[in-house]
Amino acid sequence: MPNTTAATALSVRGHNLRTPVRIARTLMVFAALCVGVLLAVPQPAQAIPLPEVATSWIASTSRGIALELRASRSLPVGEQQAVAGRQMNEVAGLIAHMLSADAEALRSVWAATSLTRKIAMFTALSQLGVPYRLNADAPFVALDCSALTKFAWAQAGLDIERGSQYQYARAERILRDDVQAGDLVWYPGHIMLSLGLPELIVHARSGQRAVEIHRIDSTRLSWMRWVSPLQ
Repeated sequence: MPNTTAATALSVRGHNLRTPVRIARTLMVFAALCVGVLLAVPQPAQAIPLPEVATSWIASTSRGIALELRASRSLPVGEQQAVAGRQMNEVAGLIAHMLSADAEALRSVWAATSLTRKIAMFTALSQLGVPYRLNADAPFVALDCSALTKFAWAQAGLDIERGSQYQYARAERILRDDVQAGDLVWYPGHIMLSLGLPELIVHARSGQRAVEIHRIDSTRLSWMRWVSPLQ
């Protein structure tokens, strides 16, 4: 009898131990099935953000390039062209890859760009990932669209005022096909900075966004306006 009682007790105790395990396993299976059903339901299309690691690398590398370019102002023009060349080519290649653009065309444009324009462009790229905030003018902390372009050109030695409409109105109009790196791209209420090819820009975008690179859709290019701060 003692042996039977002991066996019964062990059996009950084992059942009590296994029950929570079985319940937990059942819940896990049920959760997995729910997830599978949710994944099977078509989800609304959403914009795919650019990889954070890549944008962080572009920002930090561009900051270093901008600093090297600014330090090279006293060099002869021929020597200036060689400053940070390898890093620029690497940044151009990654941006072209991320935006489905022609890497060689972008590298060629940048190689022919003046020192002043390069400084403005790479300064703007150094702000990738900085949060957008309306009326903010705090580089590396928060910016709005015209604060980004203002900061970029200030580092290149040109002071332009805040406000997208003012920046557009006070700059020289240019044709889309004549755009150069650092030129401003405008439409009512927003201003961006060109990366040297008409469709490629860097800008501080509103709506829970941050400073980012972007490729303008071909259907929108017709109603953009291009201006040069260098009159």
